[in-house]
Amino acid sequence: MLVGYYPLIRGGAEQQAHLIASYLRNSYDVFFISIGHESDQMLLDNGYKIYAIKPIQLAGNKMYFLARGKILNILKHEKPDFIYQAVSYSATGIAAEYCKNAGSKLIWHIASDRDVAPSKFGRGQKGLFYFIEDKYAEYGKRHAAYIIAQTEQQKQTFFANYRRTCDIILRNFHPVPEDIIKKQLPFKVTWIANIKKLKQPEIFIKLCHELRHKKDVNFLMIGRKGPSVYQNQLNFQIRTCDNLNFLGELDIEEVNRILAESHIFVNTSLYEGFPNTFIQAWMRQVPVVSLNVDPDGILCRQRIGFHSKTFDQMLQDVVRLIEDEPLRLDMGERARSFAEKEFSMRNLEMILPFFR
Repeated sequence: MLVGYYPLIRGGAEQQAHLIASYLRNSYDVFFISIGHESDQMLLDNGYKIYAIKPIQLAGNKMYFLARGKILNILKHEKPDFIYQAVSYSATGIAAEYCKNAGSKLIWHIASDRDVAPSKFGRGQKGLFYFIEDKYAEYGKRHAAYIIAQTEQQKQTFFANYRRTCDIILRNFHPVPEDIIKKQLPFKVTWIANIKKLKQPEIFIKLCHELRHKKDVNFLMIGRKGPSVYQNQLNFQIRTCDNLNFLGELDIEEVNRILAESHIFVNTSLYEGFPNTFIQAWMRQVPVVSLNVDPDGILCRQRIGFHSKTFDQMLQDVVRLIEDEPLRLDMGERARSFAEKEFSMRNLEMILPFFR
């Protein structure tokens, strides 16, 4: 597994990779090369061997391609038959390079809609670093043995840009919660994402400010803190909202507990892949109000949330769900039924043939 090791690195792709590894470990020897740590070291956790790698920074930017030598040395030592890699960056190309020379197979899993878009190279020193990163990623996408998409939209876009057909559309998967879902007051509207500009947390803060007059409505933000300057700007905005609590980064069990108590889940990202948070919310009977993201039109088609497209419409959609309890309950029940059918752990069975 050439992907961040969850829970040391918490993200949607890492979480899905961890579930895949748990599924495969009964039949295969699984190890992780996990990039993005504070130091280089070899760890053991839950029976997994984890090679943690610290990326080198140049001009304040993490240049993952500079870890090429470390990655190749580990792969040459472990001699994997298959490499599973998710997210498009230089590790994709480094893995493909190793597989070409060693006769192994690279399985690349698309993790975001941005992964299937062609690279846009900048200029200057910073642009040069990203140029090299993207060149490695492009090589990997063109030379992976198998490509897994999350949505039909990703499959179509990838073919349009790369003239390669994805081998399978594999929907994300989560355990079906066994607890009885019971919503109580105060009303909870929840936002979950690691703090990044592409997640646009300031829009959720603006939503909280617009609805500050709503009594018994609490707004919750969950996610790893962002870069200090950006985070400080957000903290100033958060302090102006008495109805908003920023809880920081939480483990998945705590996130799911809060979602089970939530009434509405809001997403403000510019783009996503297939958000795991959508599935976690649906599993717990929470309708989703999304500003920009509606993978394969599921929100609208299944009537399990709203694809707002503009801030004003998002505001109206949230208010409607707060005030219209029958609609909210119907969407929540519909969401739970759909998620159990389409996003359960049964989906893992679809990935096994790629490792044979």
